[in-house]
This record gives sequence, structure tokens and C-alpha cells, in this order.
Amino acid sequence: MGYLILSVLCSVGIANLLMAFNREGKLGMLPVFLGNYLVAGIFSYASIPSPRALPPAFDLALGVVTGALFLGNFWVYQRSIVINGLSLSVGVMRVAMIVPVLLAVLAFGDRLSGWNLAGIIAGVAAFGLKADARELRNLMWIGGLFLISGLTDASLKVFKELGSGSEPAFIFVIFSSAFVFTLGAILLGRLPVTLKSIILGCGLGLPNRYSTVFFLKGLDSVPAAVAYPLVAVAIVALSIASDLVFWKKRATRRDALLWALLLISLLLLNL
Repeated sequence: MGYLILSVLCSVGIANLLMAFNREGKLGMLPVFLGNYLVAGIFSYASIPSPRALPPAFDLALGVVTGALFLGNFWVYQRSIVINGLSLSVGVMRVAMIVPVLLAVLAFGDRLSGWNLAGIIAGVAAFGLKADARELRNLMWIGGLFLISGLTDASLKVFKELGSGSEPAFIFVIFSSAFVFTLGAILLGRLPVTLKSIILGCGLGLPNRYSTVFFLKGLDSVPAAVAYPLVAVAIVALSIASDLVFWKKRATRRDALLWALLLISLLLLNL
């Protein structure tokens, strides 16, 4: 259970760090991402068992695509945190598991329980609650975050079903590809890269990497049926608390209902 708690704290820490970094007036986020993916790539390479070999062509191609999705997801995620708040963005990104759930049913023959279907309905209801024409720009960021987070999770499901099974090598391809894409975007945009941005990004890379490591270790002692909903709900709950305590968000009744629907959706999707 201790490893799951550490995984939750890492995930919530990432969201709060992104919020803090965006509050820095002149801090470029792409250089921060560059440091993040540099650290994550180095740690991922070190975790590949010897002898290290080039992954199969399918794993390599899927890893590159997933790396691009990782970068896009991270960028949209940090923008949504600023525009829509930390708790809502975290909740939407978690509920985006609806996309890989539907992919598993439609493409791989997985079965959808009544609880899962109720979770999807609760998630859609949460989006409907947020659908206000006066907040179109906010809603567009929420929809974009849901879509790209869902596609990112779906790519991992595709690897689980069709890949070679060599997860350490696949994860290394993802982070190294994301690093290359980030570097390319910086060079094309001729963006300034400061030592401060790189150092902050390296600091972000550690919880980004270890949130997954701790979760996988936690699965050794806690059943997956308990671990997945527990971690998902704990992350959203702590993100809500962070929004209220650290970032002084003023919650309305509508916000409370939205958060409740997101939490219910997460619980039901994981049953």
C-alpha cells in the first residue's frame, strides 16, 4: 500500500508542479519538457535488461507515435491546468480511460460490465455539466485533453495486445521519441532554452518516472481490482484539495457536482 501512496503523491506532485511552472512569467514550458524527457529517457534506458537490443519494428513505430502523443498530452494538460484549474484537468485526464475501454471492447473483444457502462455515462454527464456556451474556450481545452489523453492510453492498450511484451524497451522508445520531438519543436520555433528550465524539467522527470514505477511495485502486494480505482480516485481527490488549499479555487455547487461525477465515473470504470 505504501508504494501506491507514493505513486499518488508523485502524480499529484506533477500536476502541482505544472501549475507552479505556468505561474512563472517567463518560463518556457517546452524547455521544461525537454529536461523532463531527458531524465525519463535516461532512467528508462537504464531499466532495460541486458543485453540491450533494438525493439521489433512494430514496437518501434508504435513507440514513436506514442512519444508524440505523450508530448502533445503533456502540453495540452499543462495549458488546461492553467485555463480550467488543476482538479478538473486531472479528473478529465483520468476519465479519458473511457477511450481505451471502448477500444478494448470494439477492437479486442473485451467485455464491458454494467458498472463500466454506468461509469461511461457518469463521465459523459460530467462533460455535459461543463458544456456551457459562455465557456467555449474552456470546453475546447477540456475536450482536447480528453481526446489526446484517451488516445495516449489507447496506444498503451494496443502495445499490450499486439506488442512484443518488452515494456522497458518500449517505454524507452516513448520517452526518447518525446525528447526528440520536443527538441525539434524548440529548434523550429527558435525558442530560448535556459538552464533554469532544464533543471526544473529534470525535477519534473523524477516524479513523472516514479509515479509509474511505484504503481507497478504496489501491484505486487495490492490486487489490481483494488489498486486501480484507489489510485485514480485518490489522485483526483488530492487534486481537488490542492486546488482549494494551495491555488485558492472558489468552488461552486456546480463544481462540487462535477467533481462528484468524475469520482463516481472513475470508480465505476475500474470495477
